[in-house]
Amino acid sequence: MFFFLFALWIVFNGRVTAETVLLGLLFAAAIFTFACRFLDYSLAKEKKIFILAPLLLRYLGVLIAEIVKSTFTACRFILSPSLPHDPLICKFRTPLKSEAALACLANSITLTPGTITISLDDGLFTVHCLDKSMAEGIADSRFVQLLQRIEEVAL
Repeated sequence: MFFFLFALWIVFNGRVTAETVLLGLLFAAAIFTFACRFLDYSLAKEKKIFILAPLLLRYLGVLIAEIVKSTFTACRFILSPSLPHDPLICKFRTPLKSEAALACLANSITLTPGTITISLDDGLFTVHCLDKSMAEGIADSRFVQLLQRIEEVAL
């Protein structure tokens, strides 16, 4: 955070002089100290963010890939009404522990076309799928695996 604040100071000033660098270091240190003391921020949390960043980026990539893949599947059902489909409501549990991971999984399922999270009660997901094929492997999907890794690092 300190280096980010300092870099932001330099970018906003638009020039690098001794005075700008000294003031930037002073203000970045002051804001960083304030954040550590009053906003429950610490270097340990910053370290966790750097460790989690690649996992979160990977999760985002998987989410985008699944959205694209599901879009083509959902479009196929929409554009070909004669194509047989078998809507399904499935229930499953995951090994995820934190509320944030459960909410992230529920939102990720809903973001992918053709699936909607109906409810999430005590770790029990109820999901509506446009077709039975969309429900296959949903309980142990790549979303769940990545969220488990994120939980291991974060907790």
